[in-house]
Amino acid sequence: MQKNFLIWLLVSLFYAYQYILRVIPNIIGSELIDRFQIDTFGIGQFSGLYYVGYTLAHIPVGIILDRFSPKFVLSVCVILTFLGTTPLLFESWAYCNFGRIIVGIGSSASAIGLFKVISMYYSQEKFAKMVSFSIIIGLLGATYGGLPLHLLLNKLGWDYVFITFIALGCFLACAMLFLIPKSNVITSNNEQTNVGFREIKNLICNKYILLVSFFGGLMVGPLEGFADGWATTFFIKVYNISAGLASFLPSLIFIGMCFGLSLLAYILEKKPTKHYEIVISCAVLMAISFMLLLSGYCNTYVVGILLLLIGGASAYQVVATCKAISYASSSMVAIATAISNMVVMFFGYFFHTLMSEIIGFYSNGSESAALIKSISIIPISLIIAAIGFLWLRCKEKNNISS
Repeated sequence: MQKNFLIWLLVSLFYAYQYILRVIPNIIGSELIDRFQIDTFGIGQFSGLYYVGYTLAHIPVGIILDRFSPKFVLSVCVILTFLGTTPLLFESWAYCNFGRIIVGIGSSASAIGLFKVISMYYSQEKFAKMVSFSIIIGLLGATYGGLPLHLLLNKLGWDYVFITFIALGCFLACAMLFLIPKSNVITSNNEQTNVGFREIKNLICNKYILLVSFFGGLMVGPLEGFADGWATTFFIKVYNISAGLASFLPSLIFIGMCFGLSLLAYILEKKPTKHYEIVISCAVLMAISFMLLLSGYCNTYVVGILLLLIGGASAYQVVATCKAISYASSSMVAIATAISNMVVMFFGYFFHTLMSEIIGFYSNGSESAALIKSISIIPISLIIAAIGFLWLRCKEKNNISS
């Protein structure tokens, strides 16, 4: 049991490590501009290139993880993440952009590897709880890692901080290489890893995995589009909140998500067949909360409570992913996770793009009205998702009864 915990902790630390590297342009943006003589477009491009590598590597990494031992795959991917960071020590911005893609490729194994390793070393009853704890570690690292990083940069300097990051990655890769067993653990169903083209094709075409991921993607707007996009501007323009408070409020969503991850994992552990009911409840709760926010009549305290509720309900992602991979055999968990994540990531792009287009379309009128119209697509999508999951629940019950 202690060895299982240690393996889980190593993979969770990798998830937190890559999460900090993912959001690092938001933390050191001004330093990047000064050091490499770039503009804000360069920062945006640098941030986006991470997702290029991350997305393109998803399914290949999933296939490799299901074919080979996580011991070697995860160690190599950790090495890629810190190697991709090394160009920041030099002067070439082109190499930094290339390195950013490499960081994305390496990071793609973090979430997939997390689901794979937990499915190998923990029972199905503990699966959601252990995944939730891992994501909490990642969120806390990304949310509260900014201030220490700034302090270290100011006190110790750029080179020292990034050499430390690289050294930590090297230590993590070595720890995985020495502590994770070489061969795959036999699953609870005694299935050996035997993944061929036909199995992969059947999994990619599995309508239940695709539908669960599709409806789950419709629910990602509160995090990808609002919290990481237009939330601060929305509170400034619609609620006339000060810029400092408005920039703090979105963090309540991530704080709420940390609590929600623990709560939903506990509920799922006690009610292991209630995936759809949990996700539907989360969709309805978020839809109602956004309708109240969009009214523009909530005071600051109510806004804070609503954001915490939205964050808590955003933890549905773990439950939805658990449901999606339940339609795959235990020897193909990594590929199923990769497929589900790719579908959900598409909706992150969808919400960012559509919301920006709507704001641009109504830019000649009131800015607050344009923001309200733009953000209104989130509760609409949540209602569609709730109906979709309700339909899947009814369909599953009919299949069981027949």
